[in-house]
Amino acid sequence: MKPKYEKKYKEPRATKRRRAANIAYLVTLTLAFEAIGLSLVVFPRSTESITEKRELKEFPEFTAEDYVSGKYTADISEWFSDTVPFRDDLTNMSTALRELRGFRQDGIRLHNVGTSQPESKPAVTTPATTTATTPKPDESEPDVTETVSAETATAESTTASEQQGNHEIDPVEQEVNEDDAVNITNNGIAVVGTRALMLYGGSFTVGESYAGVINKYKEALGDDVNVYSMIIPTSCEFYSPPSVAAYCGSELDNINHVIDNLRDDVKAVDVYTTLAAHKDEDIYMRTDHHWASLGAYYAAKEFAASAGVPFMDISEYEQRVVHDYVGTMYGYSGDIVLKNNPEDFFYYVPKNVEYTTTYYDYILEDGNIVGAYEPYQGSFFMKYSDGNGMAYCTFMGGDAKVVKVSTDTGNGRKLAIFKDSFGNALPPFLMGSFEEIYVIDMRYFTHNVIDFLTENGVTDVLFANNAFHAATASTVRYYETFLTQKDWGF
Repeated sequence: MKPKYEKKYKEPRATKRRRAANIAYLVTLTLAFEAIGLSLVVFPRSTESITEKRELKEFPEFTAEDYVSGKYTADISEWFSDTVPFRDDLTNMSTALRELRGFRQDGIRLHNVGTSQPESKPAVTTPATTTATTPKPDESEPDVTETVSAETATAESTTASEQQGNHEIDPVEQEVNEDDAVNITNNGIAVVGTRALMLYGGSFTVGESYAGVINKYKEALGDDVNVYSMIIPTSCEFYSPPSVAAYCGSELDNINHVIDNLRDDVKAVDVYTTLAAHKDEDIYMRTDHHWASLGAYYAAKEFAASAGVPFMDISEYEQRVVHDYVGTMYGYSGDIVLKNNPEDFFYYVPKNVEYTTTYYDYILEDGNIVGAYEPYQGSFFMKYSDGNGMAYCTFMGGDAKVVKVSTDTGNGRKLAIFKDSFGNALPPFLMGSFEEIYVIDMRYFTHNVIDFLTENGVTDVLFANNAFHAATASTVRYYETFLTQKDWGF
């Protein structure tokens, strides 16, 4: 006999809620992935990264050869991943999330610094052996890996300095931990408070080669052309606390070793002592690896005195500013403290000198020179809005060019500056000192250098490179190549 009714199973409410939650989660996840996929297609692709200070990859040009080899599709894949919409915003968000998981000790954080092995204390106060791979923000050459004996190099250089006209630079009192010598296996970046420092590891061997190539320029140019060497110390030399200084080599020792190996008739310009005297002023950027324009002013003043040319006081300049600047060191370190503590980028425009700036821009493909544009005249100073991370490009807009500045100084002195990006900030302060200034980057030059300098009647040649590049083998190779290369035809 069948029952009058059957009791139906009733699902518990908790199970219903769990099932509904799972469905909602799957729907949300699906929609999120679809939204991300749609945004990658619909939203405009990024073309440059202000955080990374570079142009992003361009969509590849189709060729049958690249298609068959697979290079074309590989380049499309690289373009797709490199040009993600809102790239910088996503990078900044990721950095902020990483910071939540991190920690700081005594306000200091080290980035990409390898293990340090203590050694017995050598006869000198710098590390007895420095094996370093240093990040070079200005170029894509392989890192320098040199191992030198500081004790041997110092002993050799003492004899040389007694015989030469240039004198070694006296050290400036610094609070440096002298208890342990350190073998630096992988230099990186230290963030001390709100200041980023790029840790230095130089090479006496490369320093000798650097001095040697400058000597070759003097020998080739003869007595009628003055040749100067200005090695610019970086901020880590003046602002590293003991806990950070132990990871650094001595820039001063390397600068002095270059001086020891210069010819008597090459003039060493001591900007180290000058900058040390003003280190309590804003002579270096906090969030950028470059010096500040004020530091370049003091260095230019020292050079003008050495060259025996007039020099305009900073009161003869109009000070301009880009607010909320966050420079290269945030991109290199990804340290959120730098992003959250922007600074003012000041630069100075001369008021009492007439000048014109002529540009000879190179055409680059994958970083290589493939041609040149027609010369044109433009402003020496590029204008950037507040918050723009490219503000250091205020000076001439970058490096891949030769720049000629013609002034109304009329003293017959013509200067060529061979430089890395630190040297970009020097010309404004020398416009009242020379009637012509040629600015030549160490990576971008297509002429035989002696022919170029002779044809343009250059009377003074200044090598202005930071301490990293003065101890980098590729710098020497570039300057050596300029001496022997034939004119490229553009």
